[in-house]
Amino acid sequence: MGDIGCYSLDMVLNAIGYPKPLTVTGYTSNFFGTNPKYQRPDKFHTAAENAARFGVEDFAAAFVRLEGDIILDFRISWAMHLDTPGDTVILGTEGALRIPSTDCWNGTVGGAMTLYHDVAGEQTQTEIPILKTKEGLFDLKIRSFLDAVWDKGEPPIPSSQILYNQAIIDHIVKSAQLGKEIDVVIPEI
Repeated sequence: MGDIGCYSLDMVLNAIGYPKPLTVTGYTSNFFGTNPKYQRPDKFHTAAENAARFGVEDFAAAFVRLEGDIILDFRISWAMHLDTPGDTVILGTEGALRIPSTDCWNGTVGGAMTLYHDVAGEQTQTEIPILKTKEGLFDLKIRSFLDAVWDKGEPPIPSSQILYNQAIIDHIVKSAQLGKEIDVVIPEI
């Protein structure tokens, strides 16, 4: 789950200011990966053997309580009978943001985002277009990290964001195993 969930989780947490996680109720499954019906034989293994060797989740969902009275409804999957688990939706008291999903997570969003808000007392929608860049965003992220190392500057991503992201993922798995909501405890470092 850490391989696919961390990216989409980072996107939504970034959009809301990376609040600290408080509790998590999680669910995980690996129905497709462990089912020989969905596996193929390879040169050394039968489909059944490949299914038995499968060891990662193919679907996860979570209800995450965050600081600031924020609730995150999180779903991620790479194998399902659907093209996407759905758009990312951020609901607030002053508006909402819909971030279109992609068929497969590739570090981007699926198109222009839509901001739902009131203007002059009327509900309205504002389209937020995708900005085109000469360089890819991934290249820009790597460049900013290298610049920070070279200049002995601050890293472009605070360590707290990495800890919060991974704590949520870890607690989704733990909560799924326990079958109940659990508190997120992040030790001070």
